[in-house]
This record gives sequence, C-alpha cells and structure tokens, in this order.
Amino acid sequence: MDRKAENSAKRQRLVAVLDVGTSKVCCMIARPVPAPGFLAETGQTAQLRVIGFGHQRSQGIKSGMIVHMDAAEQAIRAAVDQAERMAGKMIDEVILSVSCGRVKSDIFSASVAIASESVSKSDVNKILVAGHDYAASEGRTVLHTMATGYRLDDDTLIADPEGMIADRLSVDVHTVVADHPPVKNLMLCVERCHLSVAGLVAAPFASGLSAVSDEEAKLGITCIDMGSGTTSLSVFADGNFVYCDAIAMGGNHITLDLARSLSTSLEEAERIKTLHGCAFAAASDESEIISFPVVGEHEAPQFNQASKAQIAQLVQERIEKILVLTRERLDAGGLGDMAGQHIVLTGGASQLAGVGDFAARIFSKAVRIGRPKHLPGLPGHGVGPAFTTATGILQYVLRDMGDFRPRAETRLLATGTGYFSRVGQWIKESF
Repeated sequence: MDRKAENSAKRQRLVAVLDVGTSKVCCMIARPVPAPGFLAETGQTAQLRVIGFGHQRSQGIKSGMIVHMDAAEQAIRAAVDQAERMAGKMIDEVILSVSCGRVKSDIFSASVAIASESVSKSDVNKILVAGHDYAASEGRTVLHTMATGYRLDDDTLIADPEGMIADRLSVDVHTVVADHPPVKNLMLCVERCHLSVAGLVAAPFASGLSAVSDEEAKLGITCIDMGSGTTSLSVFADGNFVYCDAIAMGGNHITLDLARSLSTSLEEAERIKTLHGCAFAAASDESEIISFPVVGEHEAPQFNQASKAQIAQLVQERIEKILVLTRERLDAGGLGDMAGQHIVLTGGASQLAGVGDFAARIFSKAVRIGRPKHLPGLPGHGVGPAFTTATGILQYVLRDMGDFRPRAETRLLATGTGYFSRVGQWIKESF
C-alpha cells in the first residue's frame, strides 16, 4: 500500500466514546478531519468531527454505578445503536467515562537522581511508574497518573525538563483513582454489549476539558458538573488538571424532594422541576399557582396545588445542600489560590434558572454556566451542558498525551495497551 492509500485508510478509523450517567446514556462516534487554517497555525493538524450521536434514558444506573445489569445493558445498546445508525458505521470499542466508585485525587511529590548528565524521558517515566504504584492501593483502580510540575535540583517549577542538566529531578504527581468493583462492573456491562473498553477517563476531568477554556485553565478555575446522580468538581491551574472529587448528589435529588413534598409522581416532579424550578423565588411567585396530579390509585384523578414560591423553596434547599457540600470538598482539598476566583457550572442541573447566581453567593466567586466546546458535526440538541462529559472525552483524545499508564495497569483494565498513544499517533500521521 502506498503512502497516500495508507493515509486514506487511517482517516477511516473512528473514535467512539460512551458516557453512562444516572439520567442518560450518551454515545458519540467521531473521525479525524484536517484542522482548519486557524487551528493549523497553532500546530494542531487535525480535529474530530462527530458523525454519530445517540442518547437514551438510563436504566439500571444510580450515581453512575450499575445497579441492574440487564436494564443498563439495554440502555447502552440502544444509545450505541442510535449513534451507529447516524454514522452508518459499526464500532467495536469505546472510551468510557467513570463517575462511580468514589473518584478521588491524590497529589504528592517524588524525586529521582539523574543517571546521566541530562534529564531523559526514562527519568520522568520512572517517577510516574512509582507514582502509579503508590496510588494503586488494594481495591482502587488508577484512572490517571500525570505530572503537573517539574523541578530541577529543588529549584523553581519548569514546564519540560527533558534534555536539561541536573543532579536530581522532582515531579509533582496527580493521580485519579476509583473503587475497583464499580469500575469493573461498568466495564463488564459495556463488554456484554459486544464492545471492548479502549480507555477510561474520569468524568470530572472530561467535563473540565470540555467546559473550561485554555486561558481559564492557565489562570486557575474550578469546574462543577451538576449531573443527575452525582456532582463532580475538577480544578485546573497553570494549564494542568490538579484536583477532582465527587459527591453522590445531583439533579435527581431535587426531583425526589419535589415528588415527596408534593405527593406526586417522579415523572410529574421532573416536569415541574424543568418548567418551574428556580433557585430564587420572585415576589410574583407567591400568587402563581401550579396544579399537578396526586400520586396513588384513585377512582377519579385527584389534583393538588402549590405556589411557584413553594417549589422554588424546595429547589433552593437541595441546591444549597449540593453546593455547600461541594464547597466543603473543595476546601478540604487545600488548593487555596490554585482553585482560582472563577467557577464554571455545567451539567443538566446547572440549567435551572438562578443556579449560577445562587452558586456565586455560596462560593463568593464569579460563576458562569459552561457549555461544551464546539465539535464539528455535533447536532444542535447535543451541545447543551448535559453532554459536557461525552464531548470532553473527545477533547481528551485530541489533547497532548501527557497522561501516563503503565502497561501492567492497562492490561488489568482490559483497555488495550497504549490506546491513547496510538490514537494520537495515527491522528498525527494521517494529517
């Protein structure tokens, strides 16, 4: 095969991502295309164009965790089939987001003596291997191991030490881990759909990559993804992903509060939340009355009423619990100024009216509602905050592969040795 034909074949390779959440399962299929001129000028020779998009209502999933294998399998199959039909292509492997298993950060420093006169790639890898082994405690799966800063002979931070002269190299290492059983069950459910798991990406990391701009990441910023079953946070500073955490509380809990307090069905509570939910009550809300059916079996339909102000109060109470607990987790991380003075809110629950202003009061910081970065080919209904994680995985594929995973860990996860490196390589070679 000549070079032109070889490159043409490589362009047909696809990247498929799968986000398994509490409220929805989303699958995206993309292929590499040449980057437009304004991107090529920065050295980016290719970008990913979405050619398949599918999403289905989740079943058998709670807080990103599989609680009913058969129901979750059916939801995943339906989402993947929808994306395949749109793309006109079949897929056999996916990159999977992970929000289950108490996703947590571990940050530490390590150092190594330089064997030769200058720092080599093997010196850096030696520390990352040690960092990975340190984080891989019993029952925990290491999702990411990455360097966030380098020092030569305990001097100031530098961006890239390779080729520089020093006696000792110190590296600040950030690892992201999750409980092993929930991650393995998630992978097992995907594999039952006749798909192999090509890679794992922590959901908070993916959300941040999609919702945070490069400039914001350099200055320092916190991204909070308010999903249905979980609310995750990720922190970026000096352009690096430096911290993440998650709590098992999200938009679904608002729906449950409304259903219980108003004695109505979950479906009706979700409708009320979507149409009338707000984090702040206006003066006119006291007089605006909403009717809704009462849950239970009755000979004739029975209805109850509540003011919009009452609904806003219920919504506000739960949002306050979510945001205060998130703030406590952020404070416990001890990040200080690294967390920045700005917050990006994303995820489905962030779309409720007034949530941005309410979060600004809780955190005493500037807050904006974040939407996913633009991806060519993505249909209009897929660009909202609810799809930030899925689009973020595609952003992860395109970013510089600074993420490190030893081969032994890759085999343990059954994710295919060096997948992300291969993806990055064939994108570079194709364009």
